[in-house]
Amino acid sequence: MEHVVILGGGIAGTTAAEELRKLHADVSITIIEQENHPLYSRVLLPHYLKGKVPREKVFLKTWQWYLDQRIEIMAGVRAEAIDVANRFVRTSEGRELPFDALIIAGGGELNTLGGEPRGVSYLRGVDDADEALMLLRELKMRPAEEQRAIVIGGGFIAMEYINFFAHYTVPCRVVLRGNGFWSSALSEHSQGVLARKAIEGGVGVTTNEPAPEVVGEREVEGVRLSSGEVLPCSLVGVGIGMHPDLSFYRECGIAIDRGIAVNEYFETAHPGIYAIGDCAEFFDRHVGRNVVYGNWMNAQTQGRVVAKTIAGERTAFDLVSSYTTNLLGLHIVFIGDVDRRSADEIRQTVETEVASVEEFYRAGNLVGAVLIGDISQRAALTATIKGSG
Repeated sequence: MEHVVILGGGIAGTTAAEELRKLHADVSITIIEQENHPLYSRVLLPHYLKGKVPREKVFLKTWQWYLDQRIEIMAGVRAEAIDVANRFVRTSEGRELPFDALIIAGGGELNTLGGEPRGVSYLRGVDDADEALMLLRELKMRPAEEQRAIVIGGGFIAMEYINFFAHYTVPCRVVLRGNGFWSSALSEHSQGVLARKAIEGGVGVTTNEPAPEVVGEREVEGVRLSSGEVLPCSLVGVGIGMHPDLSFYRECGIAIDRGIAVNEYFETAHPGIYAIGDCAEFFDRHVGRNVVYGNWMNAQTQGRVVAKTIAGERTAFDLVSSYTTNLLGLHIVFIGDVDRRSADEIRQTVETEVASVEEFYRAGNLVGAVLIGDISQRAALTATIKGSG
């Protein structure tokens, strides 16, 4: 093995490069990364937004680190073609990079509304966080009656926007496409606990709006609902999910389903080509089916695992997935496989005004859980899922 090429310089790709360098002093490693930043922590972005972490602390690597590790990073560059048969990657700079091993570590793409005026905010990365803070400063300069925000969406990014606006005492309303927060994933009780928390925190909640429309030609003026009513606001935070950008890989002849198809070792059907992170659909033996997980710890662990496999120590993924967030201080934890459609049975084991625990079973085994408010069982449920696999 002489040359490893990594597509994506986020936590998955950079961890793979770092681990490979520890295992192989002489292997050539090249990272192709579309952003013009060294590795930064997406986990720290909400803390940066709220002024709890300075911007420079968000960055986990410096440009000098890549030099010291003898890892070439091609920042601001895209992969434009993968020649699977002849084993090279062609870049937007016109270079053709041969590889002995290729790691596809592309992240997911946020879903967007399209055609937005100024004042619509997304949280794809650090540049978006910078823009959100700038928009917030502009909002705070407006008359008090115009300092209103709307959040579109009811998932993880929406939580960050709600918490962000609350931190800066900006009145906000959340517009949900379904019946409530995570409407396709949570029970009515779980959704009710979250809705009550939002309302108690002064957040308005509008449900069953599948296609809210931002109003304004140059700047945001409001959000139009299906009834025709326009909710006035000057800032819109959008969190309507994400999707892996897979068309490019399909065109290159790499098998795609919900993600790039790999096994528990993150190997594709093509020898020497691997996929990790948000773009990978892999077999999770703890839950017994193919899954796509898009979170920081999974991506980091997968980077380490694939590096060991490439270095000759074939290593399977052995982590129970866990996502955590909060709504105005109310803890929310997703563990394992919480796809309602693939569960044989869902048990509501905690059901109070301020807490909810749902357990997901398949073939008699616990495969996932959602904990809201009461997270005391987190470690025990995680251990049970791991023991079942």
